[in-house]
Amino acid sequence: MPLPPKIQEEREALAKRVVEDIRSGKPFFWDSGHYGHPHRNLIADLQGKDMKYHGINNMMLTVAADQFDFKDTRWATFNQVKSLQKAGLPFEKQPHIKKGAKGIPIEYWQYTKTLMEKDPKTGKLVPKMEPDPETGRMRPAVRRLNPPLVRRYIVFNGDQIANIPPERPHDITIDEKDRNAAMEAMIANSEAKVRFDQKDRNFYRVNEDCVHVMPSEEFKSLGAFYGTVAHEIAHSTGAESRMNREGITNSDGFGGPIYAKEELRAEMTSMFLGQEYGIAPGKEHYENHVAYLQSWAEVIEKDPDELFRAAAEAQKMTDYIKEHMIERDMQKVQTKTDEHVAEMAARTVEPAPQPELEKAKKRDFKPIHRSITIPDKPKRKRRVAVRRTTTDKTKGMSR
Repeated sequence: MPLPPKIQEEREALAKRVVEDIRSGKPFFWDSGHYGHPHRNLIADLQGKDMKYHGINNMMLTVAADQFDFKDTRWATFNQVKSLQKAGLPFEKQPHIKKGAKGIPIEYWQYTKTLMEKDPKTGKLVPKMEPDPETGRMRPAVRRLNPPLVRRYIVFNGDQIANIPPERPHDITIDEKDRNAAMEAMIANSEAKVRFDQKDRNFYRVNEDCVHVMPSEEFKSLGAFYGTVAHEIAHSTGAESRMNREGITNSDGFGGPIYAKEELRAEMTSMFLGQEYGIAPGKEHYENHVAYLQSWAEVIEKDPDELFRAAAEAQKMTDYIKEHMIERDMQKVQTKTDEHVAEMAARTVEPAPQPELEKAKKRDFKPIHRSITIPDKPKRKRRVAVRRTTTDKTKGMSR
């Protein structure tokens, strides 16, 4: 459907900026350092609620934060900021938009509308109620809007707003332990098989429905390892039995436009997951995608709206991974991790040193795959065997 002229103009301007960033050699336009701090609404945040921006708007605000070096991840409209003002205080002490601040446009898409009817008793319009076909309970009746209603709003970053409480740096994120658990749950619960059997490349093979990646110790950081695995698992969501995406079921191969679009979606999904779970891929992750950058630029340059379609679809891919993998058994994975840590701390007799174990101890980091496969109640003799299995997995991670 045709977009309102102003929205289309803003989209084209953003797409042009992204292409210029790619052409200039910037690693990737959304590498803004906000991992673990997804963009959110200021008013909801002050009320203790968690209202994140998703998909297209998340991408637009991430680009803006990078462009203007905003450190705050909260955003609000002019009227929302005005609603924070209290009677009796002079303006200079009230929350207000700082002089000269320029807002960032975001989009609101409304796909349904609640049907209204006049209340015979009061004469006022109230939602029309209808029975839910599944539960039989009464609910407001809605109708789908075709085409959907598109609205444009201007929001301002927390850095542009005076006299508001500072952003809470820690309690809106998750700690290192939880970050690992989330990514480990994604790997353990991946619907496609995950094998750590490569030397110098990472890929998803459609006919096997299998992700092949390098072992974790081949990466320079834990974030780079998780970012790469997330990218490949994102590809696997396009299988015919899942989201049935053209870039997977009908790819035109490296260098083709369909292939480039799929790569763009997978990398956006990795970025969205990184933002939410606090995993920063690092410079080397982006260096691994240099070969794709020019093809992405060409696709976006030819069709600026492709950037926004990619962001919307990447959000769906992110939600799929969260629902089907990360959140499915995350509590179970964490429980086993805690049990294993307690068991190791309680040991008073260590087994004889093993060369492979000593080698593994020298790693820069230790992924927690080991906690996922340890039995709930291992026998005494199995403990030593588990440690050997853990070491092997840390070393090779092949299945």
